[in-house]
Amino acid sequence: MKRGFICLDLPGHINPMSALARQLQARNHEVVFLYSSGAAGLAFVRGPEKDHINENRPEASKKQGEDALQFSVHAVLAQTEAILKSLPAIVEANEIDALIIDTVQFYAELGAIQLGMPYVHVSNGVHHDYSGYTPLCLYGWPPERLLQLWPETEKVSQDGLSCWKASTVASRHTPRASD
Repeated sequence: MKRGFICLDLPGHINPMSALARQLQARNHEVVFLYSSGAAGLAFVRGPEKDHINENRPEASKKQGEDALQFSVHAVLAQTEAILKSLPAIVEANEIDALIIDTVQFYAELGAIQLGMPYVHVSNGVHHDYSGYTPLCLYGWPPERLLQLWPETEKVSQDGLSCWKASTVASRHTPRASD
């Protein structure tokens, strides 16, 4: 079976995905990175359009806070749009049987769904909880601001803190004041 990997063409995404790809290769699966300019020595196929992420890196590096987040999400969504347009042809040309998709390549799974092919999400970074039960990791807001935005966060956080303390006792880890 030939697995196609879709992830951001950045070291923090390529490196863990290439480790996973090598494990699949060791189990006799063919692997190819789609929309990549290189994949740590693994097979790759460039996308037919420009790389919106890497093309915008210099500009993104000049931004901070909310501006940086909005700019980066816009670039990721532009990349996803390009992927969704070209994915059927790339899958067919490269005889891909299943896709392994980085969760940060937002909505790329829609291409697999449209094609009726199997896919799996792989998270290479921190979890993004859009439910409202935990604050998004992308914001450096102080706890007081988070409680204003999500009043239920206090209860959920206290429940989570209780579970964390219980697990540290079970593992014989003594929490420090900085924990």
